[in-house]
Amino acid sequence: MAPRGLFAAALAESAIVVWRDVSQTKVPPPPSDFVAVAIIYGALSLLPDSGSGFASIVGWGFVAATFLNLWSPSAPTKLAVPGGTANVASASQQASGTKTTITPAAAGSTS
Repeated sequence: MAPRGLFAAALAESAIVVWRDVSQTKVPPPPSDFVAVAIIYGALSLLPDSGSGFASIVGWGFVAATFLNLWSPSAPTKLAVPGGTANVASASQQASGTKTTITPAAAGSTS
């Protein structure tokens, strides 16, 4: 059951990537986006059978994070920083040259 769950998560991840790119830029995503999804979910599929349930849960966690804009498989370095802010430029802002900025939380803050 778990390998099918991981495969379904990979398909859902690909669907979200396609939907997001087509809705923002009106063009299909580049092949590198699909390669990133294949590498991530392929690595999860290498876990032993005893860890297949864990792999499915992690895979669906990636789907949820992508859907909530907390993570992008094509730009994994643009993670949301806990306690900080991540300003990810939209497609139109990227076309005009706006850069992505990530501000880490202040050390020792208690908020």
